[in-house]
Amino acid sequence: MDKRKNTRLPLKLSGHLSLEDGQYHETETQDLSLSGARVDFVPGDSSDRDRSCVLTLFAEGEDVFSVTIDGWVVYEDNRGCGIAFQSMDKQDFEAFKAFVERQTQRPDQLREEVEQGKIPKLKDWVIS
Repeated sequence: MDKRKNTRLPLKLSGHLSLEDGQYHETETQDLSLSGARVDFVPGDSSDRDRSCVLTLFAEGEDVFSVTIDGWVVYEDNRGCGIAFQSMDKQDFEAFKAFVERQTQRPDQLREEVEQGKIPKLKDWVIS
């Protein structure tokens, strides 16, 4: 059953997944939306769902960028795990949103999701 409220796009982005227990894994998205992603990393213990994580995604080619997202592992199965985005930097979100809009034939649908607030919390992350 699809629980996402946002439009999914079958985009492959490389990334790094850091789990709250200190585990670090290279991964790739299977699909993503403005509020979450399914990644190909399969944690060994499915009882550890709903744990916090940090997902960093990289886009290459004409759209070079990286975004860092605080999130939660919300489900796991033998093909990967789902990450719900909790928060991200405002500038990262704008670059990510623009990238995703260029990948779809329905950018108006994505803009509507933003207007409805179906996005992670946006913060100004400042290095001090």
